[in-house]
Amino acid sequence: MYQDYTAILLMLLTAIPLAVVAGTIFFYIRNNDRKTPLKREDFYR
Repeated sequence: MYQDYTAILLMLLTAIPLAVVAGTIFFYIRNNDRKTPLKREDFYR
């Protein structure tokens, strides 16, 4: 019984950070509207 909980815990400890990283990359790419690099004029708006 104890080994079942450790297996579940190890799976969660590896799956949750991978899901967070994948979600962060997905939303960054999806919300990346600006394709041009920042220019000097952009900072003076």
